[in-house]
Amino acid sequence: MALCILVSATMVASGCSRDPNVRKQKFLAQGNADSDKGKCPEAIVSYNRALQIDPRFTEAHFKLAQCYLKIGSFPSAYQELMRTVDLQPDHWKAQLEIAKMLMAGGKVQGAKDRALLILKSNPTNFEAQVVLSQADTALKNDKQGLEEAKDAITMSPDHSGGYLNLAMLEEHSGAFAEAEANLQKAKSLETTSIAPLMALGTLYERQKRWEDAEREFRAAIALEPKNRAPRAALATLFLNQGQEAKADDVLREAKAQLSDDPGGYRMLGDYYLARKPEKAIAEFSELSKAHPNDLTVQKTYTELLVLSHRFDEAAALDEQILKKSPQDADALVLKSQILNYEKKWDDSIQASRQAIKNAPDNPMAHYQLAVALQQKGDPQEAESELSEAVRRRPNFPEAWRDLGASAIRRGDWKALENIGDKLKTMAPRSAEGYLDHATAKFNQGDAAAAEIDLNHLIALAPQNPMGYVKLAQLRMAQKRPNDAETLYRQAMVRDPNSLEALQGLVAIDFDRKKEADALKLIQAQLARTPDNSAVYLMLGQAQILTHHLEDAEVSLKRSVELDGQNLNALMFLAQVQMKHEEYDQAAATYQRASQIAPNDFRVYFSLGELNETQKNWQQAETYYQKALTLQPEDAVSSNNLAYLMLEHGGSVNVALNLAQTARKGMPNHPSSADTLGWAYYHNGAYSVAQPLLETAVKQAPTNQAYLYHLGLTYQKLNDASRARAELEKAIHQDPGSPTAEQARQALSQTGGTN
Repeated sequence: MALCILVSATMVASGCSRDPNVRKQKFLAQGNADSDKGKCPEAIVSYNRALQIDPRFTEAHFKLAQCYLKIGSFPSAYQELMRTVDLQPDHWKAQLEIAKMLMAGGKVQGAKDRALLILKSNPTNFEAQVVLSQADTALKNDKQGLEEAKDAITMSPDHSGGYLNLAMLEEHSGAFAEAEANLQKAKSLETTSIAPLMALGTLYERQKRWEDAEREFRAAIALEPKNRAPRAALATLFLNQGQEAKADDVLREAKAQLSDDPGGYRMLGDYYLARKPEKAIAEFSELSKAHPNDLTVQKTYTELLVLSHRFDEAAALDEQILKKSPQDADALVLKSQILNYEKKWDDSIQASRQAIKNAPDNPMAHYQLAVALQQKGDPQEAESELSEAVRRRPNFPEAWRDLGASAIRRGDWKALENIGDKLKTMAPRSAEGYLDHATAKFNQGDAAAAEIDLNHLIALAPQNPMGYVKLAQLRMAQKRPNDAETLYRQAMVRDPNSLEALQGLVAIDFDRKKEADALKLIQAQLARTPDNSAVYLMLGQAQILTHHLEDAEVSLKRSVELDGQNLNALMFLAQVQMKHEEYDQAAATYQRASQIAPNDFRVYFSLGELNETQKNWQQAETYYQKALTLQPEDAVSSNNLAYLMLEHGGSVNVALNLAQTARKGMPNHPSSADTLGWAYYHNGAYSVAQPLLETAVKQAPTNQAYLYHLGLTYQKLNDASRARAELEKAIHQDPGSPTAEQARQALSQTGGTN
């Protein structure tokens, strides 16, 4: 019998443990216990488990919201509070918390509506009355708000919050004496809270009653020594008096006394970041050693190392962070930034993409990805990432500057004008906005507006060389070279290493046919900066213009030695090698350039030209096609590819489409007229081909190929006399060429002799 009773009791207990109501209440109780002990993460887990059992468990939603409020997760708190009142509209505590959140978030009318809803059912709800008074004051109903604040005190005369609220409104209206009296009353009622002390300190500070303010803030620190707020207020008080040493002392004391509070021991470092960046790196170095598990400290120190160009140390520290937290988006962004400085573009792209995967809204991840993509020769995707960066952080000047550079490359002057306006608004004392705006205005034909921008920039930053450089460029466009030279020299005074100013002076010397003077200028700059890749590139370009190709090759090779990533130096070097008929070396140089910028169409176009020169027709076509995949509307690539296809058995229909693209992009160039006419010829449209080929010959009357094509077209149109005339002209240009032999054969079929 006893056995049966035992079995029965076991079954009852088992049945109770499976009862959903019992289980959800158990999790609620566990959550409440953890919440009371300040263990909000554990409490959140328990409340969520209760809600898994019963998603309509109102009290669990409310308690979960309170936990989220404690840890500062306000969107989640608001969501849970709204769920609470959806399930139970008369849950007045939840309605009150929503009203407070709406007020804090600036949604004043919504806060007022909630407060009125609560007061309608609970006319003596003191906290709702406080919210109502605050809302009316924010809505400019000052008199009504003040009366409502006084009513709140009537409702609860022993509650310090009413006096604090009334004092805040009185201070807002300039009634400082009344505000002080009410704060003193709140202080007498609430001896265990720092709120009245902090409010009094702030009131005194605004009245520049420095000693009184200091007394209240120090009293608040004594009352709550672990609270950061009064320490921060006291430090700010000293800073407002210009007493930086005393502010330092307050923050150092906070660091020592709040050594178990990350926000506390970081106060001094954060202050240095904002006010004394030169001291920040030493402070965070110390914090990094003292708190190796504080990832915020470690990441801040890593960023400071990057800004100090201490990349090896930064990379080692960032690697340690990623070992502890492999998916940390900020650490991945720092890794990408370091890799960009090291010009390891592929690795940087990989790190940035992982950061974006983990944190799609991280603007710096999009920005670092854009930097790497731009260097890899993918300007379109780079611009897309820059747009994403500014969409997520509208005040992101670095990203806007890069978008400006992209707009300049595309020649989109209207976009550049808008970017310039944004930068001027964002950073009114910075040069970039005025430079971009001036460039945009000038290229839209508004030189006067451009000059206003540049003069403003020079007045704003008289030591910045770029204002003088850009104004000099404007003077050159206005055909005022003497004024331009003066401005370029003024830029060089402010920055003797200004490449833009040097380029301007060199260009003026070349325009004046003073090539020797130009070369001397560049050589003088090299004497000052002997390891400057960009100056060697400039020298190489000048030597090409003066037909000193051997010297140019030496200079360009030196430029590449100094900077292996200098794409322009590689491109010019390959061109010189081609002129020297060093085709293998040129091909190797172009291939090296393609590794640096695999998405730069210029590299593949140049490889197409190189292979065409060597009569590697199929390889040339392949490279032109690659160039067109990167820049489909490029006229020259389209023209060259179309001609090769027509000459070497390619699709005449595809060639015609390409030739039409070329003609659209080069409407006044004889080669595009000839190629399109030749494409129509191969498609049997001889009468359509005729005017195009006549245009080509008119613009280039000694071009043998154009004459030959026109002669064949006249032949097909049964115009024998004109066919003979053009074919004879073609033969005369170069009698020993393959084209001349073809013309002779055609001439023999036209009835003529030669």
